[in-house]
Amino acid sequence: MNDAPVSEGDQEALALALEALAADAGPADLAVALRCGRARIWMGEGAVLATELADEPDGPCLHVWLAAGRLSEVLALRPGLEAWARGAGCRRITLDGRKGWARVLAPFGYRRAGHEIERRL
Repeated sequence: MNDAPVSEGDQEALALALEALAADAGPADLAVALRCGRARIWMGEGAVLATELADEPDGPCLHVWLAAGRLSEVLALRPGLEAWARGAGCRRITLDGRKGWARVLAPFGYRRAGHEIERRL
């Protein structure tokens, strides 16, 4: 366990994540996924992402389950997330989101694929 103090930005990001989770699947679902290694939390100063590894017919996929916080900080987490996904053998990254996310992520190689937004790795 790490006893390092939690910064104000981290506290803000975690509060946003908990609020979003309460409106979505719920903290219990995330806790189970984290414990069994299927999910991972990515934190930046004022942003948080929750991802889940999914087994798909064409290979593993990293699905962004939740993004909360300042847009610039959410986007700053993208390179590390993509590198981790490649290292985990993922063939693509997916997320569900509003049309605005597709526009924001398009310069980074993401595109709308049906109801999801994806990037092939």
